[in-house]
Amino acid sequence: MRAVVVEHPGGPEALTLVDVPHPNAGEGEVVVEVEAVGVNPVDLGNRADPSWAGISPPYVVGYELAGLVVETGEPVWALLPVQGTTRGALAEQVAVPRQYVAPRPPELHPIVAAALPMAGCTALQVMQRMPLEAGSWVLVHGATGGVGHLLVQMARGLGLHVAAASRPDERRRLEELGVDIWLDRSGPVPAAAAARELGHDLDAVVDLVGGQLEPSLPHVRVGGHAATIVDLTGDLDLALDRNIDLHGVLMRAGRDRLYELAAEVAAGVRPHITDTYPIERIADAHRRLGAGRVGGKLVITL
Repeated sequence: MRAVVVEHPGGPEALTLVDVPHPNAGEGEVVVEVEAVGVNPVDLGNRADPSWAGISPPYVVGYELAGLVVETGEPVWALLPVQGTTRGALAEQVAVPRQYVAPRPPELHPIVAAALPMAGCTALQVMQRMPLEAGSWVLVHGATGGVGHLLVQMARGLGLHVAAASRPDERRRLEELGVDIWLDRSGPVPAAAAARELGHDLDAVVDLVGGQLEPSLPHVRVGGHAATIVDLTGDLDLALDRNIDLHGVLMRAGRDRLYELAAEVAAGVRPHITDTYPIERIADAHRRLGAGRVGGKLVITL
């Protein structure tokens, strides 16, 4: 069978499509025939430098997939850990520990299903870390990205009000997602602009792009919430002074999280698929994601 193997970490050219033996299911595993695989920033990071993930070459990246259980034909989706995984999803078949695989929501096409687990479970964990009541206001930095556009939908489903900063050409899409206040991200401090428009501080801020927590904290209410999936850099002492809960969130894979995500799907949450690529063009997909401004998810088809 074919798999995308990294023998020498580096740029997109490190992704080599080669023939490898079919996997066998070990104890507690199922073999899945892969139909589609989502592409995420962590794929690019582990392709270039696997040391953070605690793995060494040769290895296969790709951590979210949709497919069919070889033994039964059951449609499933799976989310693999980004650390310690050497047999990733970019292969025609992959042996997946049962703790990371779950039945696929029947309403989802495989391409749509493959675009959801990583970003969707990340968005879920961010929202779960911040106990916000309906009617609360949250500012989302990076709302048009893979995680952000799903988080906005989940927040709206909880009855939250959402403010988001983006480029002007993305305004309409954000408003279609349910964003209440659009802000031009070229402004000096979007959080300050949101607070001025509201006439009061925000209840929470979410940073999905990096570098946005520190300038946002003065505009989060005392006892409010802040979360990031990128970094915890800068002078964050104001979080202590204002008693703001500060959360750094790294997605943790698990079957239970896929069931939680399926509930969000049933409530109407859907990913925006920007483009699809056949597995033979995996390097092009990595180049596209690395260039930025994707505005949604890229998916590899098999």
